[in-house]
Amino acid sequence: MSTQLILSLDYELFFGSQVGTVENCLIRPVDALLEATKQYNIKLVLFVDAGYLVRLKEESEKYPELVEDYKKVHKHLSDLYSLGHDIQLHIHPHWEDSYYSDAGWVIDTSRYKLHDFSAQSILDIISKYKRALTDIVGDNVFAYRAGGWCIQPFDDISDALYQHDIWLDSTVYYQGLSKDEQRWFDFTEAKNKPLWFFDDRPTFEREGGHFLEIPISSCRISPLFFWKMALLKKFGGNEHKSFGDGAAMSYGRGYYMEKLTKYTASVASVDGAKAGFLLEAYQQNKRAGGNIFNVIGHPKALSPYSIGQFCQFLDRVPDIESVTFQSFKHLRKPS
Repeated sequence: MSTQLILSLDYELFFGSQVGTVENCLIRPVDALLEATKQYNIKLVLFVDAGYLVRLKEESEKYPELVEDYKKVHKHLSDLYSLGHDIQLHIHPHWEDSYYSDAGWVIDTSRYKLHDFSAQSILDIISKYKRALTDIVGDNVFAYRAGGWCIQPFDDISDALYQHDIWLDSTVYYQGLSKDEQRWFDFTEAKNKPLWFFDDRPTFEREGGHFLEIPISSCRISPLFFWKMALLKKFGGNEHKSFGDGAAMSYGRGYYMEKLTKYTASVASVDGAKAGFLLEAYQQNKRAGGNIFNVIGHPKALSPYSIGQFCQFLDRVPDIESVTFQSFKHLRKPS
């Protein structure tokens, strides 16, 4: 039986001191990826940072220069949807506190997680963020990915998601763990399975649960890889230069020390140097009995190297079948 490939990209800008541009963080990298893979007929799942769309539209009323950015993103997503790509909901709620000024975007990540907001605010955020996508692609948005993997405790947000017909999640990954205070998550109790149903805990399978989890595939990675990645970023040249032109948020020192000193679980990814691990991640997934290979990525983090590695991966696994979350709609439990 062939493996189903889901290529799920978080369609977003940067959240550090510079957000980057729509052209270089979103449009150019997605188009370059699709051009390079057109012979493979790859379909993307785009988890769109809908809070950005909401703020972009709001701020464009005061700053006319943003009108063009909104038009570009709207057209890009509309065109991609018409070609069979999947548009789904990604939430970074810090856009509620961020704004545009004469100097550009001012990003405030002090409330980085949905859980940092009141129950009513969570309901309102999910409602308006989903509507920002349905205004573009119609009533076909039912899947969710938490910004920064911060989905726990899920019961704080589950009712609001379910009320808005969001019933599929793709945030969890096997053995995933972050001890960062602002971006904490713990997926270590999750089984290494291709999918499961759940209710109030996305890492705990419950037959008959209201929600379906299709986890991101993972890979066990040596600390030597992260030393190599650091060197490639500094000395790798244009091949390893990402398309994105912004600055990322930084983690605490402990995060980097752990990556550089211990074996850790990482997501299967098309981002930068991590794309070189795709075949190993795929093989680990197959050994665990997985028939879904859910690869994550961020257009802003794609590079010529990573796109080339993804094409090489596709050449080496010709029996893989590209699908989107539309292929799993039949699994939805009746209300």
